[in-house]
Amino acid sequence: MAYVRNKEYKNAIQKIKVEFGTIIGQEKDEDAYVVLKELPTMEMMQLKEAHEKGQMELLGFFKEVLPQIIVEHNLYETETQKMKNTDVAAFIYEKLDLTGKIIGDYASASFFTQPTGKDGK
Repeated sequence: MAYVRNKEYKNAIQKIKVEFGTIIGQEKDEDAYVVLKELPTMEMMQLKEAHEKGQMELLGFFKEVLPQIIVEHNLYETETQKMKNTDVAAFIYEKLDLTGKIIGDYASASFFTQPTGKDGK
């Protein structure tokens, strides 16, 4: 018997850590990061469709879902107050190269790409 929700759920959902410290003026990339989880199946299909339609569709869709897929980050408003996910998403979308890095790394993650067979299909 597998207690998926209690034991394996966190391990079953894939995640990607995107480091971007130098983009926001930190010394090293690892100085700032977000950890994003894979989207549920229907939203993943919508993301793939948005990706195929073009940049504006992709940017719009990703901006909408980004706050829900952030599972961890190290961004703070003050020395003790961590930023809310909605504020982190807004911050990411303020800088074009940061937005591109986050979306690019997320889109390149293993859970976003379909495995191909032996003949490349």
